[in-house]
Amino acid sequence: MSESSKNFDTIIVGARVAGSAAAILLARDGRRVLLVDKDSFPSDRLSTHIVLGGGAKVLERMGVLEMLERAGGVRFSKMHSIGPDFDYSGELVREGADDRGLCLGRVLMDAAMIDAARSFDSVTFRERFRVTDLLIEDGAVLGIRGEDASGVYEFRAPLTIGADGLRSSVAQIASERIDAFKRVDVPCARAYYYAYFEGVARKNLGDEVVTEFESAPGAGNLVCRCENGLTVAATAFDAAEMQTFRTGLASNLRRYLNRSVAVGKMLEGATMVGKVFSSGLLNNTYCDPVTDGALLLGDAGLHVDPLFGQGHSMALMSAWIVGDLAHEWYSSGRGNSIPVARLAEFTTRRDAELMPYYRASVRASQELGLDQGSRFAHRAASREQWAADEMIRFAQMLTPRAAFPSFRFARLMATASRAA
Repeated sequence: MSESSKNFDTIIVGARVAGSAAAILLARDGRRVLLVDKDSFPSDRLSTHIVLGGGAKVLERMGVLEMLERAGGVRFSKMHSIGPDFDYSGELVREGADDRGLCLGRVLMDAAMIDAARSFDSVTFRERFRVTDLLIEDGAVLGIRGEDASGVYEFRAPLTIGADGLRSSVAQIASERIDAFKRVDVPCARAYYYAYFEGVARKNLGDEVVTEFESAPGAGNLVCRCENGLTVAATAFDAAEMQTFRTGLASNLRRYLNRSVAVGKMLEGATMVGKVFSSGLLNNTYCDPVTDGALLLGDAGLHVDPLFGQGHSMALMSAWIVGDLAHEWYSSGRGNSIPVARLAEFTTRRDAELMPYYRASVRASQELGLDQGSRFAHRAASREQWAADEMIRFAQMLTPRAAFPSFRFARLMATASRAA
């Protein structure tokens, strides 16, 4: 292997949504990118299937949204939220604006995103490649060491991006060797299970995403149409019930969905296909995402409770920030690694854009019941259609930073609280 084939502008570890999106955006900026992943593709990953409206906007700007639709992605044009004392919905296509989200399973989505990244001549992709160490000199990350079936290799780049998920090798190695990527974990109080159903009647469920809260104390459900005529349905419940739930996965999933306010009726007459999937016990995780020569992206740097289906969208919105800043990073002088002072703007922009959603996730996931503020917000959204539209835009990650709640929405929340 020649020296030029060992050196890149960026190395990205993890080729799924966050990593492939970053590879596409960096390649568009003319960067030579090495994209590696320990898995082979296509392959599945336990995950949300939902790309919210804010994430879909990023896919559209990247030029890959139509490709994901052709791969089988279903664009949901409505969001419907239900609870014991609220029920509201809103259209995502109105007044010339298309704010639809996307629902697509990981097997098809990850494979399509990787294909899009590989379409760039400047992207080199290696699957079944396991990172075993980082190349570090004077406290700065200079690249990776790893192996595949053909041998052991070292690759170097001024920037190494860890987009390798919750159990990021990049994060773990850098933490152990240079005390980088300080993190804070907040446990999620709920467990999550999901499965696919076929034969869901159109009269019961349209092209919409339905979220249901408090169907039982601390429980919630989500349902949305996805690829190949299937519907994905998920349930969330007290993690303390997880051991009992696992004694009969299929029957218990059906039972939990059927006790819902509305989701069970939507699935009447439908047949569960394949196995039941579980996310296991999860955390909300915040990492300081930058160090000299390296950056964490997607779940590796910021992970939220799956309750709101925000993971894909947060990863895509973070990748867009990387693409937006990359030209400045690389044009401000060359060296063995991009210094942390230059990468710090990523942290500033990511946190300004995404921390309102992270904080909302932490509030919702620490306690099983809806907190009082969230309940009043849902009730307010049930009172007026404009309020439902505002709430849904926030839930779909379409609201500009710090713009929710508006003053009049806050007044309506106060009215809802007095009526309680």
